[in-house]
Amino acid sequence: MLNVAVLKMGILFGIVMQQVPASAAMNYRIVGKEKYQVVDSSGFFIYSIKKLVQGEKIARPETVYYFSTNSQGPLRELTRANLEDAFASNAKFRYELERTFRSDRQLLEYDRYLKTYKIKYLYSQSLRE
Repeated sequence: MLNVAVLKMGILFGIVMQQVPASAAMNYRIVGKEKYQVVDSSGFFIYSIKKLVQGEKIARPETVYYFSTNSQGPLRELTRANLEDAFASNAKFRYELERTFRSDRQLLEYDRYLKTYKIKYLYSQSLRE
């Protein structure tokens, strides 16, 4: 079982030793020495972290996005290929990913009318019969 430090508003509340339900209000997840901000936790978790990313000439700070299928699952970079692999048994979701998103950058598009990320909407719809 993975140990996860739970932070709320910058205050360490302790180490979680059991499974945390998806409905739990978490602001951050600590993995190793890295602190990942929880961006969205409905259906599956999306995290962000600022990292130095090497450009053509110099490294620049950039927000990098990750996801996990549950609150204690391994973090994977948020790419279409990784999502398709993680949700291989959900054919509806995989096909919608292929049809809707042409690049990994599009994965974080937000629907201001539904007030959710498009990827989260597609995932929730894929679970419906």
